[in-house]
Order: sequence, then C-alpha cells, then structure tokens
Amino acid sequence: MSSKTKTAKITPLSRATLKGVWCALIVPWTARDEVDGRRLIKEVRGYGGTGVNGVYTGGTTGEFYAQDDASFEKITQIVCAEAHAIGLPVQIGVSALSTRTVRRRIRVALRAKADALQIALPFWLELKDDEVKRFVSEVVEEAGKTPIVLYLTGRSKRKIVPEFLGALAREFPTFIGTKDTGLDVAALQAALKEAPDLAIFGGEDFFEKIPAGGKGGYCSITGFNAAKVVELYTLCAAGRMDEAKPLADALRRYLHEALIPMVKNEGLWDSAVDRVQRVAGGGVVGLRCQSPYRSATEAHVKRVIAWCRKNAPELLPPHLA
Repeated sequence: MSSKTKTAKITPLSRATLKGVWCALIVPWTARDEVDGRRLIKEVRGYGGTGVNGVYTGGTTGEFYAQDDASFEKITQIVCAEAHAIGLPVQIGVSALSTRTVRRRIRVALRAKADALQIALPFWLELKDDEVKRFVSEVVEEAGKTPIVLYLTGRSKRKIVPEFLGALAREFPTFIGTKDTGLDVAALQAALKEAPDLAIFGGEDFFEKIPAGGKGGYCSITGFNAAKVVELYTLCAAGRMDEAKPLADALRRYLHEALIPMVKNEGLWDSAVDRVQRVAGGGVVGLRCQSPYRSATEAHVKRVIAWCRKNAPELLPPHLA
C-alpha cells in the first residue's frame, strides 16, 4: 500500500462543493472471496487523471452487503490512501443493518481520513419517521465534522418525502447530500424546494437533472469510459445542452439496450453488470461476485463491446477505439 500522505489539496466536501461525477468502486475478490488488495490499488489508481470528482465505496456496485469487518477495514484503508495519493476525495459507504455496526464502521472510516460517509437506511425492517431521525442523529453524532451523504434507495424500503428531507437537512448541517438514482425531475424539484442547498445526485442522467438543480451523478458507467461521462457532465454543467444531447442519447441507449437487458432478461444483479462494463473498460476487478449472487461471463463483456462498436462507437474507451 502506498503512503497515506496526500499529494494534492482536496477541497473539503460541503453542500456547496459536493458536485460532479463520482465513480463507484468495485472490489476485486480472490478465489477465496477475500479482498485482492493489489488489484484494488490498481483499480483506484486507474481513475487518476480521468476528470472524475471523487470515488466512493460500499454501494451495490461495491457489494457492501458481502463485506465482513475485516474486508471493510481493508477496503477502506486502501481506497482512502490510494485516492488521496492521486488527489481524489473519498466517500466511504458505511451501510449496515444496525446502528451499532454503522458506528463501528464510521470509526474505521474516520481513522482512514474519509472525506465523507455514504449511508443507506437500515433495510431489514422498514424504519418509521422517529427511527429514521434517531438513526441519522446517531450517525451524525459518531461522524462529528465529517459530512454525511444519504443513499436513498428503494432497497431500503423507506421513501423519504420532501418535507421530511427538508427537516433533516435543517436539523443536521453535516448532512450535505443525497444519492437517489430513482428520483425523477419532478421529485428532484420538490426535494430542492424543501432543502434548496442540499446536493442531490442521480446517476448518469445529467441531461435531465442538472437543469433542474441536480449536482451531478454517482455513476457506474464511469467504469466503462470515465472520460465520456465527465464530458457529458461538463457540457451539462456549462449549459451547453445542444452539444450534450447526442452524448446523453448515446449513453441512454447504452444503458437501456446493452446493460439493462442483462438484469431483466438474464437475472444478473447490478453488481454483476457493473463488473461487465468495468472489465470491458479495461479494469482489473474481474467478474467474480460474492456468493450466492451469480457472476457474469466473458461472453457478456464481449457483447457489451460489440454493441458499442455497432451502435455507439463514440463511447468506446481508448483501448478499444
């Protein structure tokens, strides 16, 4: 592992500074389902110079649900050290089923000097309003000055309505943003009406979300071609929507025609599909998902590349173009 000394100044994350393209990191597993540290270091380093605004761990892409304490600590230490060494801020995903486990993971992340913490609501039993507030309060207390990003996903079973989101934002200043890839434009605008300074993110749908007030995206497609996703964000953030539209359309087709059918028709989960596009994009993470979830195959990788060559060659990463 490299030195933990930061080689570039990293702007502290806040509601005002959290923006742009954030890349979901995939964990390379060994044949024994242990973290492959050497490949993880190479994976993090691979995003240096791509233009992404930061990296994050512990979502669906990173298979947080498959991490024991030892795996979580190793991933956290490697990612923070390697990302900071190339000047990228890090959000460490600390999601778990109990507040006690979350608090323990927060302490690990703080020791590794995470720039922010990303967390979903505990999801085995659906939380009531008072339980959501208690959970956020206890997380904020453990995190201290380190910012919190809520991962609002249907998989946590609990929808946070705009009024409640606004109340949480007003009460907890270190709650700086949300990741909500299921939010449409109308829902985004409703949320911003209640929490106007909150940094609300979707996925790769910058073309629709940025004009409506979205701050950027937490993106798995960066695994295939980070530079293209950054290009789209940059055009949208600059208001150059006419120039952005062809690229936005190509990425939308890639998502709906090359990736989503693997989920709907072949039973692969998001984490497996994200590995397909990362391997196709030149990453070293491999296709192995943690058991019992099924993994994709090299045939899926070849299919994604073939689709792009035929339908959207402008999306091909440099090593395939």
